[in-house]
Parts: sequence; structure tokens; C-alpha cells
Amino acid sequence: MKKFFPLLLLLLLTFVPALYLLNKKEYEIYTVKKEKVEKTVYATGYVKALNEVEVKAKVAGYVSEVYKDVGQKVKKGEPLARIQNKPLEEKVKILEIQLQNLKEKIREDSPFIRAYELKIKALREEVKELEEKLKRRKRLYEKELISKEEYESLKRKYRAKLESLKALESEFKESVEEVRRKIREVKANLEKAKEELGEYTVRSPIDGVILKKNVEVGEYVNTFMETKPLFVVGNTEKLKTYLEVDEEYSSLVKKGQEVYVSVESLKDKLFKGKIVKVHKKVDEKKKVFLVEAEVDYSEKVLPGTTVEGYIVVYRGEALLIPEKAILEGNRVKILKNGKIIDKTIKLGETYGDKVEVLEGLKEGDRIVIEK
Repeated sequence: MKKFFPLLLLLLLTFVPALYLLNKKEYEIYTVKKEKVEKTVYATGYVKALNEVEVKAKVAGYVSEVYKDVGQKVKKGEPLARIQNKPLEEKVKILEIQLQNLKEKIREDSPFIRAYELKIKALREEVKELEEKLKRRKRLYEKELISKEEYESLKRKYRAKLESLKALESEFKESVEEVRRKIREVKANLEKAKEELGEYTVRSPIDGVILKKNVEVGEYVNTFMETKPLFVVGNTEKLKTYLEVDEEYSSLVKKGQEVYVSVESLKDKLFKGKIVKVHKKVDEKKKVFLVEAEVDYSEKVLPGTTVEGYIVVYRGEALLIPEKAILEGNRVKILKNGKIIDKTIKLGETYGDKVEVLEGLKEGDRIVIEK
């Protein structure tokens, strides 16, 4: 009994301080375990409409009309604005009048056609009358009832009249053909003038929505306005997200990685997406590289919206402990065999309020955390 007492006393001296401390409200026990972790790279960016197209002037001049404003839907080929060119507009009008007049001239009931037809009809009747008369005179001549000179005189008269008829018919045909030739010529000139004038009508190159309008009636525009398009048109049904990532993460970000995007106006929401393209060129001024992402925006997000992105570059498991358990010098207090002892550990990444332990602890270890 005397031998047992010293051993019991030794055990009490070993465990009681630890038990005493842990029973106090200032401490808690945390069991080290592996947890699923996710490493993300932060980026800022913006949203653009898919097939966003800048519409620029093809000619120079003053804007006479603007047909569309920001937010309006447009179809491919639909007019957006018109640039004034009065001389060309006047030329088109003159050519249209000329073409109309020429077409009217060879209409079946036009005065021009009717005049020729009446002349030809009258001449044909004269020729027919002379032809009948010549037949009768021929019979008389054959019976020697009239002289040869009288018969030949009528024959010459008939032939002359017949030639006049043929000449008139030929003249009529040539006159009509000349009008038709002029119609073709005027029509070609008109088409060319209209095509040229068409360049003064600014049209939408795609189906979409007007995203920007940089032009007003009365403004002078030209083909050298490279930095300022007249309009920007895009398909707002499909959006593309562009993120600018710090160059130090260039080896981590890859095509196919998941990304979570937040929008200023919808702070409580995260939209999931995927990296579809990584641009390898670094912006020397900003020290960033560009990535493109397809994001499923379940709520209305407008082109031009500023966004923040979190690109998932790693998913796995790690041994984690609360950050508040770490003491100065990367030490923690662990409970081992009833004793509280200091242990130096090697730390890795930080995940929220927890830190990865690379060395010094194992799964199942219990650490003492001061409240």
C-alpha cells in the first residue's frame, strides 16, 4: 500500500494541472483533421456582349438623322443613322426621274409609240392601196390597154412607198431600242449612285441591341474616327466575361477551370462559370493577363458591368487548424498523455479562418486553444 501511494501521487501531479486548466472556461480542445479545401485566384474584370461590334462611318459628312438609341433592338442591315450628301441625293432623284420618263416613253399607249404606230398604219394602208392598184394596172398593161410607161411609173411609186414603210418600221425599231439602251444606261448609273448613297446610311452589321451611341444629329463624322465608333451593337442574350489576373498567377490559371463571379449590384450572389480562354500576353503597364470566361448569369447583367472573379486553381484535402490556435513562432499547444506541451509546426496556405499544417501535426492530434 505504501508503494502504491507514491505512484498515485506522481500521476496526480502529472494529470491534474492539465485537467485543471482544461476545466477552466478559458480553453477548448480542437481535434486536428483533414478537410476539403479550395484555392482561388482573385481577379477583376468586366462583361461584354457576345459578338460585340463597333459600327464606324464609311464616308465623311454631317449626320442628318439618327434612328436608334441605346437599349433598342436592331436587326442586321437595319438603318442606325444617315449622313447627309445633298449632291448625291439630288443625282439619284434626277436619275430616277429620267428612268421613269424613259420607261413611260416606250409604254404601249405612250404618245411616242402611238405616233409611230399611226404613221406606220397609214403608210401600210397606202402601200396596200398601191399594191392593189398595181395589180389592176398590170392586167390592163398585159392586155395592152395602158402604156408601159404608165405601168412602170405606178410600179416605181409603189416600190418607193414600200421602201418608205420599211424605213419607218426600221426607224421605229431603232428608236425603241435606243430608248431601251438609255434605260439600261440610266439604270446602271442609278444603281451605282444608290450604292454610293447607301454608304451614307449607317446600318447594323448584326442582330442585337444598341450598347453605345456616340453620335448626334448635326455632328461631323469621317472614316478616321478610329477611337470613337458611331455605335456599338451586341447580342445581350449571350455574354462573355473578361478577367484581368495578376501576372504572378500565370502558371496556375488554365482553360477549363471553374470560376465564381460576383457583381456589385448583386453582392449576395455568386455566378458559376468556366475559363474558356487564357491570353498569354501580359499587359506591361498593368502587369496582368486576360482570361475569358463563360458564366451562367441567372439574373440580368448588362454589358459593361464590372465584376470580381475567383478562379478555382486547386481542390483537395489539407490538414487544417484554426488560425487562432497558432502562437508566436508558429507554435501550438497540444494535449499529449495528459500533458499540455508546445509544438513547433510548419504552415501552408490560409483558408478563411483556418491554416494548413504541412509538418508537426497529424490527423487526430488534439490542440489546446485559448479562448
